[in-house]
Amino acid sequence: MRRSLFALFAFALVPLAARAADADHPYKNAKVGDFAVFTVTTKAAGLAIPGTLTQTVTARSEKEVTVKAVTVIELLGQKKEQEKEQKIDLTQPFDPSKAANVPAGVKITKGKEGTEKLKLGGKEYECAWTAYTATGQAKGKDVALEMKIWTARGLALGVVKTEVQTEVNGQKVELTMEMKEFGSKK
Repeated sequence: MRRSLFALFAFALVPLAARAADADHPYKNAKVGDFAVFTVTTKAAGLAIPGTLTQTVTARSEKEVTVKAVTVIELLGQKKEQEKEQKIDLTQPFDPSKAANVPAGVKITKGKEGTEKLKLGGKEYECAWTAYTATGQAKGKDVALEMKIWTARGLALGVVKTEVQTEVNGQKVELTMEMKEFGSKK
């Protein structure tokens, strides 16, 4: 189950770069050193699995931003860490299916959109949200998940909250991720 949960993290957390209800690219204003830290809670098989995700901009050009994502979860008393680097093309509209490295047999479909105010770091932000579904097959297993992503204008990394519901090995899995800190290391 640990491997399946980490696969869910890899699939669900990387699309943090998706931009909801907004034609602007979420990374257009990102600078080297900009970061965001998220609390991550996963509920599966009667367990609440805490974690964090830290995204940091490590390089930038006019055409591309490089983001390092470090995910740490604690499962059954053991900390697991996964690090991934992603290059984000600023010349193209942002596509969450590319950001998520979705397997060839899985299709992401954009659903409803809306707006909502969220409080982050003591400040309230007007956020846009978009719902997505993903269905298909990956590694011989059926994949079906629902995802909702909130973004806020004016933040260099854009995404502020993500919720995912799916089933892994016959178990319902819920993942919630919320930005708790953001800024620049420069």
